[in-house]
Amino acid sequence: MDLRLFASLLLILVSHLFPSAIAAVNPSMINLQGEPKIEEAAPELPVHRLYEYKDKLRRDTPRGTLEGFSQAAYEQDFELAAKYLDLRYLPEGMTAESGAEYASKLQAIIDRNVWVDLDQINDSPRGLDNDMLPAYRDAFGRIQVDGGEVSLLLQRVPGKQGSLWKVSNATVAKIPQLYNQLGYGPVVEWLIDKLPEGRLFKINLWEWVLLVIYLLAAFIIVIPITWFVKILLLRTRVGLKTELAYIVAGPLRFFLAVILDRAWIAHSSISAMALDMIDTGFLLFISACWLVWSSLGILQAGLKQRWIAKDNQQGVSLLRPLTNFTRVMFIALAGLIWLEHLGFNASAIMAGMGIGGVAIALASKQSIENFIGTITLYSAAPIKVGNLCRFGAINGTVEEIGLRCTQIRTLDRTLIHVPNAKLAEMEIENISEREKIRFKADIRLDYATSSEQLKSIIYDIKLMLEQHAQVDESPLRVTFQGFGLHGLQVNIFAYVGTTSFPSYQVIAEELHLGIMDIVAEHGSQIIPVAPTMLPK
Repeated sequence: MDLRLFASLLLILVSHLFPSAIAAVNPSMINLQGEPKIEEAAPELPVHRLYEYKDKLRRDTPRGTLEGFSQAAYEQDFELAAKYLDLRYLPEGMTAESGAEYASKLQAIIDRNVWVDLDQINDSPRGLDNDMLPAYRDAFGRIQVDGGEVSLLLQRVPGKQGSLWKVSNATVAKIPQLYNQLGYGPVVEWLIDKLPEGRLFKINLWEWVLLVIYLLAAFIIVIPITWFVKILLLRTRVGLKTELAYIVAGPLRFFLAVILDRAWIAHSSISAMALDMIDTGFLLFISACWLVWSSLGILQAGLKQRWIAKDNQQGVSLLRPLTNFTRVMFIALAGLIWLEHLGFNASAIMAGMGIGGVAIALASKQSIENFIGTITLYSAAPIKVGNLCRFGAINGTVEEIGLRCTQIRTLDRTLIHVPNAKLAEMEIENISEREKIRFKADIRLDYATSSEQLKSIIYDIKLMLEQHAQVDESPLRVTFQGFGLHGLQVNIFAYVGTTSFPSYQVIAEELHLGIMDIVAEHGSQIIPVAPTMLPK
């Protein structure tokens, strides 16, 4: 049961509420071609008549006879419908008293196998000329049976006030045989016998029951199978088995049930008119989209595990927006295919989207800029997820690079969302990309320090740096810069071989304390930038 069913129900409801705006479904339009036919809602217009009927049952013309028969069959008045059949000269075993039964079976044959447009049926007492049939006969449908073709005929017969058109006795004589091959099966006959007569939204009550039975039966068959496969998956050592089990017990189960339900409905006894209303492919569209959506999630999870093992963090951060983009594109493409199936012109829709796309692009200028900024960030890769960076006045760790903005976790543990268009134009200092951290110290010694003391201090500080396991051998400098305003200036420069700032802080503390000890050992002292007033 698909969206067209619900759309039809809504259409009929609106037609009852607003009869002047939407026409109700014409019950005289009977299915006579064996193929689904989509009828678009149209305003109510008076049917163009070529002949003013004299017979109260409108059997003066072929069209009037078919309209009257279909109307009577639609109202389940098969006694009246039998009056549109020529019950004379029937073969042995068939009697005119069974006319209502023959009318019911003929309507079932018509519903299941053929479609005729009543507007194309001749509406004159003479019937259709040049149709390779006698003047007193007209064909209103053809049925394929056992490799052959059977024509359904109307025939002009004598009446009290002139000739009348009825379903020919030759066609009536074939009804039992045709019904055995093309009519309803025993299950449907049982439902028709047990259920009350009537229709709900132009569909027989027994057809509603049969549709529900088909859907429930499909799930009853599919659920145990998928449950068993799920249990087997969870007991294996397959990677992502939990995610695969979810797909089997969720979208795959729904998809298989819909496929099985559609297969049964296609070969069921449901009338083509009912199939036309319910067979839109909506459930198939939903189930396929759900299945592909979940499958792309499995693909994302598998690639994420593989790239994490290869330490490809940039690829991992790209997976989520790329997967979302692929999902959106698939849903859009599937939606266009579905609309094409419903009878819409997908090319016209795409053309309309192209025209409207200009206005949308102008209205969403900022969003487009952010998307381009995202492409720039991923292609140039100045930052990666997990990097500690400085963005202008912001210091923080990159948590996610999305399609619109980038999430940055600051040192105060707050979360900042920076638009990608703005981020692509900023000066970004990627602290995490440094391979080592600079150690720099400028000290000032008292002018009372002698040159011998200064040389010894410089030598010992340099020796301490060279002997430290975490300090790089080169570049490494300890130099006397000159005579400052407040003391002798000594510059210390080296690199600590670590990228961890907490580790650097521990090493820098050791080096600073070592420098203080060396200065004190040689009888000098470190003085501040500006002299302090000592208390007397």
